[in-house]
Amino acid sequence: MPWGSNTVGPWTRELTTLSELLVQAGNQRAVRLLSLVQDAEETSPARGKQDKNVVLRVRPIFLELFRPTDLQAIADQMDKLILPRSSHKVTVAAMLADPFAKAELGGMGTLTIQLREAIADALYPIRSYDLPEVCRSYGLAEGDGEEAHYSKRAYVRSRISDYSQDQLIELGTRIVETYYLPQLWGLLQILAGGRPGVTSTFKNLIFAADGPKPELVLANAVSNTIEITANAQYCLVYDRPLGDAGLSWADLVAWWMRAYAPAGASERDAANQLYYRLARSLDAGRTPSGDPGPESLMFEEYVKLLKQHGFQLPALVPQVYLHYDPYTWAQRGKAGPLARQRMDFLMLLRGRRWIVIEIDGIQHYATGKQASPERYAAMVAEDRKLYLDGYEVVRFGGDEFRHAKSAQAIVNAFFTRLLTIHGYLEQAKR
Repeated sequence: MPWGSNTVGPWTRELTTLSELLVQAGNQRAVRLLSLVQDAEETSPARGKQDKNVVLRVRPIFLELFRPTDLQAIADQMDKLILPRSSHKVTVAAMLADPFAKAELGGMGTLTIQLREAIADALYPIRSYDLPEVCRSYGLAEGDGEEAHYSKRAYVRSRISDYSQDQLIELGTRIVETYYLPQLWGLLQILAGGRPGVTSTFKNLIFAADGPKPELVLANAVSNTIEITANAQYCLVYDRPLGDAGLSWADLVAWWMRAYAPAGASERDAANQLYYRLARSLDAGRTPSGDPGPESLMFEEYVKLLKQHGFQLPALVPQVYLHYDPYTWAQRGKAGPLARQRMDFLMLLRGRRWIVIEIDGIQHYATGKQASPERYAAMVAEDRKLYLDGYEVVRFGGDEFRHAKSAQAIVNAFFTRLLTIHGYLEQAKR
């Protein structure tokens, strides 16, 4: 019977089975937390009681990562491994001190050192003659197999020795997707604790409306299922699962090929079709002129980066419905309860970093041509709500788009820097 002794050594067959059950339950976070466990102890239940107390022991630095909901998820799956009528209460505690282990580091500066070491450890299993190519794929400086053969960890450390903490976080986030190391994942969670990204469940993405506003109803309040009852033909709905890798342009093109493209269409043809369809949703209501509108200009500049660097860059998704109010301002006679229904653009980056991009015309902060403190206050209040939900909001002023040439340079510089910071583009050579 699992957990049959008072002390369970790390990675017994039962713990492996527990991980498999958590995977089946769709709780990847709990699986990764379980990989941080160094040891587990079970206390015998009191006479006549079936409840069992289990203590998971982890490095002190990782204690705060285990939330009550995570421990309950582990306990629920643990119950399935034991005879009927048994239930578990799972807690977490610091692992017992090992006098021969390295001293535990602490503080933000030493966390950076640990992160650098964990990145080197994660890449250590790669064969020395393959390591230079793998490092190049992550944008690290080139080297040769002889240098890597001498010391694989030193080879990696020397290439990231001057990386800032933010750069190490972005690099580590990419590496841990392929070369999983529990300590690296744990350190990334600690360092990103202040900005964990969006934690709500991804259901679907309603975007790119090029006609009348879609009419939505809450078809199932329990599962939060949305149904479009009218004007569905004017908008797009992306309903595929979204993983930690985010939503790339390649993902969006693959979805389009399956949902809309004619049979036999190539990826390039599908990408062009999707591009033209998204472009139709931009700058709605703008008076036609010879110059592109701000939204069109931004989208065009991003498409240039896609052509230059490939479809694995994140998708720039236009006109995304964040909230829904069934009434217009005219119908209400006043502003509704939802200050912002649509985002100008949304980017779903890896690690659940969701970035909202807004281009602020005068209507965002004025009534007519008169400055409106009330409108501005409503706008920043919505920004705060998004921030607390894990989104990052980036705003451009409409005046920055007055001259197309300078606006193109501003937009290109922004996206290039953003994609570099988040590890999608290589750092510029110094």
